[in-house]
Amino acid sequence: MSLVACYCRVSTRHQKNDSQRNEIKRWLKNNGIDLSAVRWFEDKETGATTRRFAFEQLQKAIFDGLVKTVVVWKLDRISRRQRDGINVLAE
Repeated sequence: MSLVACYCRVSTRHQKNDSQRNEIKRWLKNNGIDLSAVRWFEDKETGATTRRFAFEQLQKAIFDGLVKTVVVWKLDRISRRQRDGINVLAE
């Protein structure tokens, strides 16, 4: 079964991603996506690098064919560097 992956990231361990999660949940609901088909990936690390634990797990799930769709609150949650973000999307 392919899942919808939701990715959240905040830059420091002291920050919370509640607003991102809430906005994503609202989007999922409005688009009729069953929450039981959703897997959350969450990092509390800088976006200056794509070497983050949950992000790497997300990529693995995509490459393994487990994830069909990825939802993020904002593209800069994937990467702060435009080039890295575009490369990730291209992969």
